[in-house]
Amino acid sequence: MKRYLLLFFIFLPFLSPAQKRDSFWRDLNDFLNMRADKSYARMDASYIDRYPYIWDARAFFNTEGLHLYTEGASPTQLSTGMSNRVEISLGYRGIALSYSRAVGQKMNFGLGFSSYGSHLGFEFALRATSHLSGQVGMPDGTIRTAASGDLMLLASNLNVFYNFNPRFSYAAAMKQSKIQRRSAGSFIAAVSWTVWDELGAGPDIISNQTSIQTFLEVTNVMYNRFSIGAGYGYNLVLGHEHWLLHASVIPMWTFFDSTRIRVQGQSTKYIRPMGRISITGTARAGIYYRWGTRWSVGLSGVVNQMSSSTSLRSGKAGYQRFAAQDWQARFSVGFRF
Repeated sequence: MKRYLLLFFIFLPFLSPAQKRDSFWRDLNDFLNMRADKSYARMDASYIDRYPYIWDARAFFNTEGLHLYTEGASPTQLSTGMSNRVEISLGYRGIALSYSRAVGQKMNFGLGFSSYGSHLGFEFALRATSHLSGQVGMPDGTIRTAASGDLMLLASNLNVFYNFNPRFSYAAAMKQSKIQRRSAGSFIAAVSWTVWDELGAGPDIISNQTSIQTFLEVTNVMYNRFSIGAGYGYNLVLGHEHWLLHASVIPMWTFFDSTRIRVQGQSTKYIRPMGRISITGTARAGIYYRWGTRWSVGLSGVVNQMSSSTSLRSGKAGYQRFAAQDWQARFSVGFRF
């Protein structure tokens, strides 16, 4: 975790003269090289290797979809259908920032921050989409039709992983920032935090005053979930280390989840009753090819399945059921320098 704290010191040289800034960058780079050498010296070089470059630029073309279902006080069935996004990513020593934008859609973008170490890794994603359409339940019991642009979904997700086998590299599969030389698998422990906020006003609603009274009767629905789990991942190396096939499945147990519904300024919170088990999970698969030490291409996919059933506090009557499936397929081209 110490290497993440080093990012703080990147901002310091901008307060110093040019000569001191150059000296700072040299000293910082030498220090990070020394730490990387010590880290890789403890690895099994016959299984894991590193690239001779510290920067990584990557371009993605993503096809994705989302299905959302709620039952109870605010029954909803919404879907994005299939949508396409263009994404760019820049990584430094395995720490990567990314930005994605949907093709031809309003208010549809994503931000990402991730890093995968020898054992510990994390990924944070923030996503906004207004491409939802389907059926929305109103407080008076009527069902209204929502077209694309009427609603907006803000979703944030933080996943933290720990793989127990040092011969298995999550970084080689997720970001291709390391080289998996021989096939290996590992048990993986994970912690996940997810917040989905369904807003009642998308960009088309905001620009169309006559529609506000129709769709803003329910202001927003927020779903909050904390989960822990464990699964297994495997990297299969083929073709003289040029090809890598990855597959992993991590079922998770949700130990806390809640749904908050705000109706005409009044907020109601639903929580998961004690003793009720809620299972979610994430499955990933990918195939990657690299040539030389600079270029790589990949085709990967991920599916997230979530479900919960919550009820009002203090034994009051009322419940809210939430289920969602989020999937993504992506093609990537990477260059290291």
